[in-house]
Amino acid sequence: LVMNVNEIKTLYNRIHKVAAEVIEYEGFHVTYEVGTMIELPRAALVADQIADFATFFSFGTNDLTQTTMGLSRDDAGKFLTQYIVDGILEKDPFKTLDVEGVGALIEMACEKGRNVR
Repeated sequence: LVMNVNEIKTLYNRIHKVAAEVIEYEGFHVTYEVGTMIELPRAALVADQIADFATFFSFGTNDLTQTTMGLSRDDAGKFLTQYIVDGILEKDPFKTLDVEGVGALIEMACEKGRNVR
């Protein structure tokens, strides 16, 4: 997972350097792509910048839910049922995607990434 373009750029360069060394050592070419997990709201917001270096995104919805909603999955089980009973949440966001929040971030990141690639 990454948080900004500088992080993915650093990893991208490192991956290509190591891949080139392995390809030279092994004596045959391997086709590969560099992608990243989008698990932080900030990464979703700057997905267009990240897409300059990542050819694909994978979304970690549990981590993205935790960081977007400020909930710890480990601790939320103690109060989520009551939140649902009280109408604070309609469903457990770790079982059903929060479409308005987390889903909107995923949709935005996809659109931004596709505009670049």
